[in-house]
Amino acid sequence: MQTLLDLDQLRTFLLIAETGSFTKTADSVFRTQSAISMQIRRLEERIGKPLFAREGRHLLLTPHGEKLLNYARRLIELNNETVASFRTDKMKANIRIGLPDIYLEHMVQDALQPIFRDYPAFETILHCEPTDALIDHIRRGALDLALITHNTGQKRSEVLNTSRFVWATSAENSPHEEPVIPLAMNKTNCSWRKVLTDTLNTIQREYRIVLSTSSARSILMAVRSGSAISILPDNMVGSGMRVLNEEDGFPKLPSCALSLIRAQGIHAPAIDLIAGAIKTSFRKPIRFSE
Repeated sequence: MQTLLDLDQLRTFLLIAETGSFTKTADSVFRTQSAISMQIRRLEERIGKPLFAREGRHLLLTPHGEKLLNYARRLIELNNETVASFRTDKMKANIRIGLPDIYLEHMVQDALQPIFRDYPAFETILHCEPTDALIDHIRRGALDLALITHNTGQKRSEVLNTSRFVWATSAENSPHEEPVIPLAMNKTNCSWRKVLTDTLNTIQREYRIVLSTSSARSILMAVRSGSAISILPDNMVGSGMRVLNEEDGFPKLPSCALSLIRAQGIHAPAIDLIAGAIKTSFRKPIRFSE
């Protein structure tokens, strides 16, 4: 007999994976801990594998739990998208989305293109700002969804894509060889800026900031022209640029993750639909125009 998975059990599984606690999960959905435990026990019976294991006070996913995690997310997303598609045929909606400007082209041409086509009554409002500002807008409820970048060590939300931070300089010029290195970077309170300055301070390289901007495209232009160096996700390094490595005197940098976050307490079929479209699109390789 074919085994059918229960969506409510999968939702509970995802909540526990996020909170790391049966108790916190029970509190968040206003159910008893025994009811939550029963749901997971039944899910494990359906799967035929243990999903969680305790290590001291910590509740961790087993390898089978890690495997189920991605499937569960996709199943819940598909369910939400399916339901939303029938509820939003004629619904009007204004959806506020924030993202760094470097991802704007991919967002409009790939992620949102089917939304524009199939849901003409939707108005999508895009705000381009650095990650730290976007997180603040989400917390205040000023945005519904935000695409953010962060170090992979920071737990934000479901990671859609990962890349490696690299040092980038001009392919034709050598600003990195100047005694005082010229830098192009995001404005204050950006995680990229902190990685950049902290690393240079650690290796005791003097620097001067020649460009401070909220526009990632402006940083790319400054690097390509040879006016400055910067750090970028490796998939942003295009023609006219080259990567600096340890042979050039620049150490390896941490990885960079791309995640979608959502304002708490805002539930709407239209947002479910668009969130699903964004996740599907940004899980694919992202190409940046020159």
